[in-house]
Order: sequence, then structure tokens, then C-alpha cells
Amino acid sequence: MKVIKTICGMCGGDYCGIDVHVEDGRIVKVKGSQDHRVNQGATCPKVQAAIELEYDPNRLSYPMKRAGDKQRGGDAWQRISWDEALDTIAENLTRIKDRYGAQALVIHEGESLEQFIRDGWARRFMNLYGTPNWAQNDHMCYLPAIIAERLTYGVEEIDGFEAEHARCIFLWGANPVTSHVATHWRYITQARKRGAKLIVVDPRFSRSAQKADIYAPIRPGSDVALALGLINFIITQKLYDADFVERWTSGFDQLAERVKPFTPEKVESITGVAANDVRRIAETYATNKPGWLDAGNALEHHSNSAQTLRALMILKALTGNIDVPGGNVLIDGLPLTDVKLREKRPVGLKPLGATKYPLFVEFGEFVPGDVLIETLLTDEPYPIKAMLFSGGNPALTWPNSQRVEAAYRRLDFVAVMELYMTATARLADIVLPAASQFEKAQLIAHTAPFGVDKPTWYLSLRKQITDPGERRSDWWFWKALAHRMGYGDYYPWADEKEAIDYQLEPLGITVADLEANPSGMFYGEPPKYRRYEKEGFRTPTGKVELYSHVLAGYGYDPLPHYEEPVESHARAPETARRYPLILNAGRRVAAYTHSRHRGLPGLRRIEPEPYAEIHPTTAQEYGVSDGDWIVVESLRGSIEIKAQVTEGIVPGVVNLFHGWEEANANVLTDHQDCDPVLATPSLRAELCRVRGKESSQYSGAGM
Repeated sequence: MKVIKTICGMCGGDYCGIDVHVEDGRIVKVKGSQDHRVNQGATCPKVQAAIELEYDPNRLSYPMKRAGDKQRGGDAWQRISWDEALDTIAENLTRIKDRYGAQALVIHEGESLEQFIRDGWARRFMNLYGTPNWAQNDHMCYLPAIIAERLTYGVEEIDGFEAEHARCIFLWGANPVTSHVATHWRYITQARKRGAKLIVVDPRFSRSAQKADIYAPIRPGSDVALALGLINFIITQKLYDADFVERWTSGFDQLAERVKPFTPEKVESITGVAANDVRRIAETYATNKPGWLDAGNALEHHSNSAQTLRALMILKALTGNIDVPGGNVLIDGLPLTDVKLREKRPVGLKPLGATKYPLFVEFGEFVPGDVLIETLLTDEPYPIKAMLFSGGNPALTWPNSQRVEAAYRRLDFVAVMELYMTATARLADIVLPAASQFEKAQLIAHTAPFGVDKPTWYLSLRKQITDPGERRSDWWFWKALAHRMGYGDYYPWADEKEAIDYQLEPLGITVADLEANPSGMFYGEPPKYRRYEKEGFRTPTGKVELYSHVLAGYGYDPLPHYEEPVESHARAPETARRYPLILNAGRRVAAYTHSRHRGLPGLRRIEPEPYAEIHPTTAQEYGVSDGDWIVVESLRGSIEIKAQVTEGIVPGVVNLFHGWEEANANVLTDHQDCDPVLATPSLRAELCRVRGKESSQYSGAGM
């Protein structure tokens, strides 16, 4: 038996080191690598199902073209060769470019195939073809928080913290027991054993919240009011780091004036968080230093995300928890070779959405989801005729699924490269079989709290272990298609390893080095704490910008302010009369990654079916019992789902987990009325109502 060290790809965040046991060319066992510094042997439940995925007979195994009529719902498929598939794609892209212009193509790059750092191979093809239109899920995950960091500090934060120094961990809209159990939660547990306090703000009494010293059950969508209240209390009680604020922040007086109305009592009236808990949270976080605050992905699912995220970035700075051991450490990016060929980008063409979301599109360089869907449906400002999907399943994971599907059906040509026949793949003309994590080589780069004496970056090589058959990597696909399109000179590398060597050149590291260090290797220098004392901050003022000059320059409010969610009782009272409950959609479970893995028996045993969480008082009001089938309805549509009655959710809220095709939460969510700065859709604070499946009547308040 041979043991091969590689990197897991079952989830979209941790990328843990694993030991893969191979016998006679077949994987027989997978376990966490004890000597990989990211996870140190720990794994999540998904790792145990990796073998099931690798040998799943339901995976796509060869290219196919549609044999039925897509517009009439035909779902017949015919096996074809890779040559025919690539020729068909190239012919359609050439035809569309000649007739409509290169901008009529959108390339979507999704999580299921991407590397930890998007390496840019899809963008390379895109720039050679001449379209500015790239799409992805980052308007709902990760990028909004990065932009808030850059607006406030000028650089990004490290994705982790140093457990040996942290005296307070503040989880806001984050549940690492589910999302990062092998990394973040393990570090948090270490810090807790050393006496660190744990604060959790979440409308759901999550497994992380159950371990908290202070748990604040908050009304979904009101987070910015709580953040402003904490800032106000810290300022009025002089709990802020006076020296840091005086020397290294800009706009303190304006901020202090802005937050004055947000007393603990006012915050309680808006958020439902008790006034005394507002005081306790502020005191605990400000006085137990250093503290690490994790602004979770849930905060990027609101129509007021920009204000919320900015307020949290400011909260970190006011308390002096920026760039200190155990706090939120600032980092530079990894200086890999930029393979995107930016010099080939079309001159004078900006991505769709640059007018509606100028700051976001300039920072992110991609098309916001709402803009893409409406452009597909209206042909404004110009028609989009083709899309190539390299992973991802937006037909299920993007809000307002009916609208998304209708938009994709208007395309002249669609090609999807995936592991399975997903909801998105079923809308395609050509479907391509993607290589799994064990069937391709990839570069993996990670930041994590390795210690004050260790470099920030940790590099590993994901190795090809099994024979992919006719399945191919995304890198191979972009190279092969480029050759069909006449761009072959720009892809001189024979295979993935040669291409990775090209990426690694600025680091002075090679694939051979990574192969010689199968447990991974550090890169760079240890964190330079308080480096602002020598370098300042990379903002217009050289300081932490409580008042953002960049936001002001774009015409946005330079200070965080409170806004109710677009679809809420306060802003939409007539809608609230008919739909009195708050829909909180988008939660994750440990067994699955977005819409992936639900066909794997080992994981299905952990989470066998979708359900809606409802508080007992809400259930009683609507005549719902635990285990009942209910109908959840919003302005967009309705789904049937089982009810789980639990005290672990705020009253008046219906909590749904996303990614289930059987009960798709995104049938209920809206893709429009997004955050005006960051383009984030409101997934977790819209309005809905419930009734028993057999009943035709809705009951309860406002009915």
C-alpha cells in the first residue's frame, strides 16, 4: 500500500492536508495529515466521503451534447468526443464574436473547480478572446469583506488568528464549528482553553454560539445597528485605544457624532439584543485584548452589507486590535506570476455593472449577479449570447432561481464543465466532465495562524493520484480551447506542473520543491506586526479611514450608517402585512459545500433531508408542529419543506439551509435590490409566510 500526501478539495475553504492510501491503483483510505500545518490531522465530515465521490457512478465521465430541444425542456444527451466538444464550442464562440462582438460572451468560474487562489487561467482566455465579462460567486462570498478591509485599512487581513495570544474571539455571523471545523474552530478551542472569551452574534443558536460566554440573538439584517451601538458605547465610555486612534485613524470626530443616537436602549429596540448585552459585548471585546473579530459570510448576504462590514472593520481599529499578535493581522498578497494577460484586455470595455456599481466592479473586475441576470433578460446595454461555466451551480445557488433559469435559457450557447449533471449543466448545450481533486495537479496557497515566528503563507501541491479517464482539469480545458481559437502560442506549457512552475517563479519555489515537501512549505517572512508604524496604511490619508475618502470619491456615504433591509417591516409595511416572517436563507451544514455532495451516501446519512427551522412561539402561532410539512412562500415563489421546531432560532424567523434542489431556498430569495456599494443580494433578511402543506390558508399576525 502506498500513502500519498495531497490536499483535500471537498470544501471551499480549509484545503486540509490529507494522507491518501492507494492499493493496486485504487484509493482505499483517506485521513488527515498530522504533519500538515494547516489542519494538523483534523478533518471535517466531508473528507470521509472523498472516496465515495471519486468512484461515484453518477459523476460525469465523458463529454456530451444536447440531443433534445432545450427550449422545450428536452433533456436527452448524446456522448461525443473531446475533439467534437471543443470544436463545437470554438465554432460557436467564433460565430458569436463575429456577429455580436467579444463582449457577448460571459465566462463563469465557480468554486467546485477553482484553486484556493483563483490563478487566472480562465481570465487569460477571456482577455485573449476580448470580453470584459467574467462572473463568479464572490459578490456573495469573501470579496465584499475584502473590499471593506481595503477601504478601511488599505490592505487585507489574515484569514485566521494566533490562538496563543488572543484573549477574546468575536464571531459575528460566523459558525466555524460547521464551516471551518478543522482549522478556525480548532484554533478557537485552543484559545478558549487558555482563557479567551468567546462572543457570538447570530440569529441562530449555532453550535459555535452554544460555546459562547456571550451570545447575542439578533434580528436578521439589523447587524449594522448593533455595530454602531458598540462603537458608540466604546467611545462614550472611553474604552477605545486612545493612542492608536489619535495617531493612526482619520475621521474619529465625524464617526463619534454619527453613532451618538445608537444608545444600548436604541440598539435593543432595533436589533432585539438586550441593552445590557450591548454593554457587555462592548466591554468584553474592548478590554480583553488582543481580540480577534471574524466578520462571517452571513454579513455579505444583506442589502446593507457595505455599512455593516465597514462598521466592523472600524470596531477592530478603535479597540487597537489591528495588526497585533492575536488580533486581526494585515497581510500582503502572494506574489505569484499574474497569468491573466491584463495587457490583452479590451480597451474601452468595462465589465457589465460598472455604471451601477462603479467601486465594486473596479475592485472586483467582474459582473455582479443581478446585473448579469437582468442583462440576459433584457439585452441591455447589449446582448449576451454565450456563457462558459467552469464549475459552480448558479441555477441553484444564486438568488431568485426562476429568474436565473429564465435568463440562462435565453442564451444562444452554453457549455458547462462540472463533476455532475447539476441544475446549471442541465441548461447547457455542451457538458464536459471535470477532473476531481484526485485527478489533477493544483497549487494550493493558504494563510493561517501558524505562530508569530512563522511566515504567513503556506504552499502545498495537490497531486494527481488516480486516472481521470476522459475527465479533464479546468486548466487543460482552457489550454485546449485556446488552441482551437488560435491562441495556442499563449499556452506554451505542456502540463499543469509546468504552468505552476511559471506561476511560482517570483517566489523562487518550484513544483519539485513542493513535491520534496509533501506536507507543505512556508513562504515569506513572519508577520510584521504594527508595520504601520513604519509604513503607514495604504489609504489616501495613510491612516485607518473611519471616514473613507475612497467612498466619498465615488459619491457614497464615507461613514457607516444604519439602513433597514430593503424588504423589511419598516421599509415595506404592506409586504410585511402579507408576509410577516423574516426569511433567513443561506445557512450551511457541515456535510455539504453549497449544492455539492448531496448524492454521497456517507454525507446524506448525516444530513438526510432539508428542513426549515422555526421557533416554538412562531410554530404555535402558525399551527405548525415539529416534523410537519409546510409551505414557505415569498414574493418570488414557494417551496414545500419539513419544519424543525427549535428554540435555536430567533422568533419570527424562518431559517433555511441552501443548496437543496428538493427544497431550493433560492426560489424564495430576490436577486435585485442589492447593496448599492457592494452588490450583495439580500438572502437573509427578506419576508415570507408559512402554512401547513394541506392548508390553503395562511394564519398568524398580519393575516
